[in-house]
Amino acid sequence: MKPNIGSGDDGKTNLIGKRVWKDDLRVEINGNIDELNSLLGLANSKIKDAEINQIIEKIQKKLFFIAANIAHYEKNKLTKDDVKEIEDWMSKLEKELKPLNSFIIPYGEESSLLHLCRTKCRQVERQVVKLSKKEKIEKEIIAFFNRLSDLLFTMARLVNKRLGIKEIMLS
Repeated sequence: MKPNIGSGDDGKTNLIGKRVWKDDLRVEINGNIDELNSLLGLANSKIKDAEINQIIEKIQKKLFFIAANIAHYEKNKLTKDDVKEIEDWMSKLEKELKPLNSFIIPYGEESSLLHLCRTKCRQVERQVVKLSKKEKIEKEIIAFFNRLSDLLFTMARLVNKRLGIKEIMLS
């Protein structure tokens, strides 16, 4: 197979066999999904909690699946069960936490890495919403990123709790 060296020098790239400009919204979204996946990998390498590690790994695999879908790979379909899995994890993890009555300040190395993942996830969500106004995309993708950011917030809180790090409330 011949290397693709220099094939993007004209400002275009391949998106599932189709040449598109590198500033195409789908390319931008997939770049941010890739960044989110890398941040999750960093967080997972720092967090020493088997349950959280397992969840992060499953999320990372789903993100590849979603990126292929965003790139027009029609065989990849996100389902309501994928969104429900995120909700189920969140429900299980929230049982260990006290309800919040104030904003919290991100704090602690492991927790702050998950907060970075959460903020990147919100950026992806905003871009997916923008895309959905122009093109048809699966509604489960928007729901997935919305729930995922909530899950990442919950995981950030839980990591601190399990490490004995007190939450810093904004009050």
